[in-house]
Amino acid sequence: MVFNAHAVSGGAALGVSLLHGPKVAKVASTTPLAPLHGPRAAKAASTTPPDLLHRPRAAKVASTGPPDPLHGPKVAKEVKVVREAKAAREAKAARAAKAGQIATQYWDCCKVGAAWPGHPAVNRPAYSCAKDGVTRIDNPQVTSGCQGGTAFACNNQQPFVSPSNPMLSYAVGARPSTLGVDSFYGACYSIHFQELPGKTLVFQAINTGNYPTPWQIDIQTPGGGVGELNTCPAQWGSPPDGWGRRWGGIMNKAQCSQLPAALQPGCHWRFDWLVPAGHPYGLNPTIQSMCRVKCPKVLTDNTGMIRNDDNDWPAAPQ
Repeated sequence: MVFNAHAVSGGAALGVSLLHGPKVAKVASTTPLAPLHGPRAAKAASTTPPDLLHRPRAAKVASTGPPDPLHGPKVAKEVKVVREAKAAREAKAARAAKAGQIATQYWDCCKVGAAWPGHPAVNRPAYSCAKDGVTRIDNPQVTSGCQGGTAFACNNQQPFVSPSNPMLSYAVGARPSTLGVDSFYGACYSIHFQELPGKTLVFQAINTGNYPTPWQIDIQTPGGGVGELNTCPAQWGSPPDGWGRRWGGIMNKAQCSQLPAALQPGCHWRFDWLVPAGHPYGLNPTIQSMCRVKCPKVLTDNTGMIRNDDNDWPAAPQ
């Protein structure tokens, strides 16, 4: 939010200015006083300067060179405390906003949004792959399969469980475009879900879409639904609406056998690790908390993308 200050200045014809001390008041007294600034007001001004930014004490302290030229050390410290308190309130509000949102899933076979050039907050565009889902395409200008081109989703960008911690998983996916893609492309998040106690998902945002809430995430998961930009018939020869429902995907783990063998591990992950117990039809888990972390190498090796500020964040859970 941008605040505009509106300055009001008074000339000599107005007598004593509220932005000047006794010396200016004395000079101004040689000119006619405005009706609102009679001799009594001028006298009061000469003994108690109304300008709190130019008190003798503040000016004296300023001469020693405090960090803030308009305030003494005590005032500057108070300003810092106020700013820190405001930042803490905003962070708390952001955490509350994230809670209660959902994690949907999709796999549309398209080249991800972050694979296109022109994003200054990252080291390079994300990888896309050839039709086999394995051969990397380093040229970000190659047209996406969803536009009739030859760049598609990469098989190794499907979710997987940590080999050393069964309660930890890694995934990539999309965040809402309304947030501004350059604010999240390449960023990683540590996410906990209400229905999955003890489990942690480390998620890297490399795609975007139109979503109803700002803190929803859409996990790139085979069998999660092909959505609007369905490119799976072109890449894998899938049915016209993909596998299962176009939005929502397949209904249970057994139907993962409909997918190409290379995509079945991510499909199994959906039902083995992500879907809440007691909800066999792929209900979306509810986000309990979501915070930014440094991207682990196990994800960036697959995506190729690292944000310029990545080292400013705490390490991801292991």
